[in-house]
Amino acid sequence: MKVGDLVRYASNPALWPGSSRYLGLIVREIPGTDERKVVVWFDENGASAENGSYRARDLALVNENR
Repeated sequence: MKVGDLVRYASNPALWPGSSRYLGLIVREIPGTDERKVVVWFDENGASAENGSYRARDLALVNENR
């Protein structure tokens, strides 16, 4: 996963109820063993919901920006 890729939250859905309604755009990578990605989330209507950093293993790639 790289900056510009479209992702979904793929870890435990109980940690973020309703996460299936959101798509995220990776806007920054934070080096380290967790391979953290800063993601801006968008809801079904395209409105920005929130952002945060997530471990790469907690995200699922939807579409690569290549």
